[in-house]
Amino acid sequence: MKTMKMIAAILAFGLIFGSIASAQSQEADKAKQVYEQAKKALALKDWKTAIEAFKKIEAEYGKSGYYGESLYWLGYSMDKYAASLEDMELQIEKHKEAIDRLSLLLEKLPESSWAKDAKILQLQIAETLAKRGLSEYGKYINGAIGGIEGGVEGGVIGGVLGSVGGGQKKPADPDLEIKLVALDALMGMDKEKAFPILEKILKEDKKPELRERALMVLGQSGDARILPILTELAVSDPSPRVQQMAVMWLSQRHDDASVDALLKIYEKASDAKLKERLFYGFAQSNHPKAQAKLLEIAKTEKDPKLRNNAIFWLGQKKDDSSLATLIQIYDTADDIKVKENLITSFAQSNSEKARAKIAEIAKNDKDLKARERAIFWLGQKRDDNSLATLIQIYDTVEETKLKENLIMSFAQNNSDKARAKIMEIAKNDKDLKARERAIFWIGQRGSDDVLDILLDVYAKTDDVKVKKQIVMSVSQNHSPKAVRALIEMARKEQNLEVKKQIIFWLGQSKSEEAMKFLKEIIDK
Repeated sequence: MKTMKMIAAILAFGLIFGSIASAQSQEADKAKQVYEQAKKALALKDWKTAIEAFKKIEAEYGKSGYYGESLYWLGYSMDKYAASLEDMELQIEKHKEAIDRLSLLLEKLPESSWAKDAKILQLQIAETLAKRGLSEYGKYINGAIGGIEGGVEGGVIGGVLGSVGGGQKKPADPDLEIKLVALDALMGMDKEKAFPILEKILKEDKKPELRERALMVLGQSGDARILPILTELAVSDPSPRVQQMAVMWLSQRHDDASVDALLKIYEKASDAKLKERLFYGFAQSNHPKAQAKLLEIAKTEKDPKLRNNAIFWLGQKKDDSSLATLIQIYDTADDIKVKENLITSFAQSNSEKARAKIAEIAKNDKDLKARERAIFWLGQKRDDNSLATLIQIYDTVEETKLKENLIMSFAQNNSDKARAKIMEIAKNDKDLKARERAIFWIGQRGSDDVLDILLDVYAKTDDVKVKKQIVMSVSQNHSPKAVRALIEMARKEQNLEVKKQIIFWLGQSKSEEAMKFLKEIIDK
């Protein structure tokens, strides 16, 4: 009897447990369905629908795995919805509701993976409300900065600055990012309170990551007090990244004092990347002192890499004065790297004076590499004047290397004049290497009319190298007409080396007609 009662009890428990599990599963499915509807509305920026759906999860599915995340997105949707409203009172009401939902998330689920995002969003909304006169919301900002009661004055030194040398020894702050967001908000609300805190971080904190974040906040300030701080950081901070950031913020200011500071930093700088950042600062400034410094470096700097960087930034300015200076530098330069960079700068200018300088270099420069670079950039222009210059150069040049560069420029130009020139070279040029190169580029076009031209040149030449180049170009055509042409060439060709090459390429064609011809040769 006891055994029967026990079995009955176990069965009853199983039924009850199964019913509970089934109900829980159904509940989870319903929560998931509502959550997916909410996220879809979120993606469509349908804030009202998203708010309704997330509120339903809050009210009906508080035990589901979607609860914490839904509270965050509810606060987010309310904030976005508030921003879309024209009525100021309704805006404030929705912002308040958003903060309440985020506070609920932080209160009920402080260990949630969404807690950090909730704190940051809460701070941003609190800043909006505080700026609209609701000073009581400043407590969120002061509280985040301090991490303990006491607000800015009592909390920051013990919280954000707990690790600063000479300060109180506190454990590492786990909410550092939140505190810095709060400082950013405070900077917009109460600069006088935030400024000394950020200054202390920049001057004393040993963590470069923290100094970078503080610099990001303070660097955006137009306050004159930031100038000596930025200058000191750029010269003395042990972190190269902090130094470069300080220079970047200085270069955004454009006033006399900031330009003077950049010049002072350049004289003391030893880090190459910092100097590159300074070049950028000089280039972005229209201040005469900055321009004069850039010109001085381009003309006289002994380090070729630094000199080339200065030349590059001068080239980006594209004004007549900078171009005239670059031309002057070119005319006295000996270093080929410097010359090549100057030619590139000329090429990036759309002025006729710059184009004329490139043409002059291409025609007359004593340095072969400089002429090659100038020819390359003239070829990129693709206009009639540049093409006429290239043709004129080709007709007078003797160096094969230059001819090859010129032929490549013709090949990249789709105009009738360029095409006619490359055809003329393939047929008549006395320089065999030039003819081979022209034939190669003609072969890349792959059309039937090009095939006819190649075959015409083949029929009129006795030079073995030229014939081999034509054979290879015809073989790249892959058309039935090209296969038949190769077969005909193989039947008539007397030179053994050329004939062997034709047969090789026929074998690569996988054409039935070619296979039939090859069998004929074997069966003879």
